[in-house]
Amino acid sequence: MIEDKIRAELAYQLGKLYPKVDISEKDIEITRPPKRELGDFSANVAFKLAPQLGKKPNEIAEEIADSMKSWDWSTDETKAVGGFVNIFLVKAPYHEIVKDILDKKSSYANLDIYKGQKIQVEFISANPTGPLTLANGRGGFGGDVLANVFVKNGATVEREYYVNDGGNQVKILGDSILASTGLIKKEDDYYKGEYIAELAEKYKDQLEKYTNDSFGLGQLAAKYLLENQIKPSVKKMGIKFDNWFSEKQMIDSGEVDEAIEKLKKYGHTKEEEGALWMKTTLAGDDKDRVLIKSDGEKTYFANDIAYHFDKFYKRDFNRVVNFWGADHHGYVGRMKAAVTLSVGSTGILDIVIFQMVNLIKDGKEYRMSKRKGTYVTMDDLLELISGDNPSTSAQDLREASDVARFFFLMRSFNTHMDFDIDLAKERSDKNPVFYVKYAYARMSNIIKKAEELKLPKADLSKLVTPEEIEFIDQLSQINDVIRSIVMFDDYPVHHLTHYAIETAKMFHSFYDKCRVIDENDLKMTAARLELIKAAQIVMGIVMKDLIGIEAPERM
Repeated sequence: MIEDKIRAELAYQLGKLYPKVDISEKDIEITRPPKRELGDFSANVAFKLAPQLGKKPNEIAEEIADSMKSWDWSTDETKAVGGFVNIFLVKAPYHEIVKDILDKKSSYANLDIYKGQKIQVEFISANPTGPLTLANGRGGFGGDVLANVFVKNGATVEREYYVNDGGNQVKILGDSILASTGLIKKEDDYYKGEYIAELAEKYKDQLEKYTNDSFGLGQLAAKYLLENQIKPSVKKMGIKFDNWFSEKQMIDSGEVDEAIEKLKKYGHTKEEEGALWMKTTLAGDDKDRVLIKSDGEKTYFANDIAYHFDKFYKRDFNRVVNFWGADHHGYVGRMKAAVTLSVGSTGILDIVIFQMVNLIKDGKEYRMSKRKGTYVTMDDLLELISGDNPSTSAQDLREASDVARFFFLMRSFNTHMDFDIDLAKERSDKNPVFYVKYAYARMSNIIKKAEELKLPKADLSKLVTPEEIEFIDQLSQINDVIRSIVMFDDYPVHHLTHYAIETAKMFHSFYDKCRVIDENDLKMTAARLELIKAAQIVMGIVMKDLIGIEAPERM
């Protein structure tokens, strides 16, 4: 990367200028100035050196800038501006970027930040008590894309869905089915929707025997929902889980008791008011938490501790990332405290909280009447995007899934999101998904058209215009984008969609200003064609490998 070369050269020049100064290469920050006329890159190292040298930052910056001009990558325009060292580069480094992309192809921007690390991303994990909803789409696509980013950063990654099939919600599902037929009294917290009536009809011949075993009925229905609604919806979303982890199997295997005994052994529990508590306040929680109630019933928290015990101790993950909805925000502190207190655990738990999603149609919030106004399912959403057409093809469904995926990824997880269904249905470059896909297809068309020409060997040194250099620089920034996502606790995968849109925009601008195929100048054609090929590689990485949408050759 250019930044790495600049950082190394700055460290070398600083060593010559100030041999007694204590500053390492990793302390040197390289950024891009807000305006390109200020330079290709900028360094704030003079501000860090000022206290040690007893000089004003701009005086130091001027000395460094003069010294940097001796570097063969720097032009004489390199200068000090307001204490910053603004570096102007010759064109050769940009030509090296194009060559590097063409040489590495899909492995370009592979980073080793997590090389050798075993990482689990657990997402969706909706209770198997109903279909997947709009909210599950945000965490679902987000988790899937973050897993892709970890792979690009060198990690071995496992995608997991935690099936909550062992708790009270399963009993409530059974009660909901029984209540829908009048066999028991209805309660406010029972599940509602057409699917409950459909389940009651499906199991109508068995309901009588389950009137005193609603948990058993709930398990039967939950298994059916998982296999016939949740898993098919996940498949439509283009997500493939490596593991579906059953809470019930974990409980039945004795893992919850095993985890509790481990906590007792190391003094992280206490008995009080007839209940067993975990002393989570030892790790910063605001209060201690109950593991086993006074009546002997284990809490959800005990099950969750056992689940993470399994992740870190049994399966030895170095890092675990959980995607949780906003309603679980208050649960973060106690879960992190529990993992911290799990003696011997060296793994890291990160929890990503994503905010709610509103579906917007005709400028207003839209609710599905066929679901009695309570929620919108992911299947509903994909049908709406594809036009609610009964003859929708597999390709149409894939396209709808691509649109949903891209839209969900355009906003930071920690902000509320309005999903504009009218824009999502738009099949033009007004829709950001199609704007990006059109760019990729246009690149493919240019490359195919050039096959008819007999071109000389490409000379990349011919790429010197501002439009060409800026476009190359944009392609190189995929490295920064991938790195930035894993450097922040909230894992901002929305940087990928923003980068894809900006790169498509820059490509269209470049193509409008710089004629690529010119039969009267085949040398320039050959050079610019290499740039187009490099751009297509980078766009392919972002679209297919990271975001997970199709990159069409034709549209």
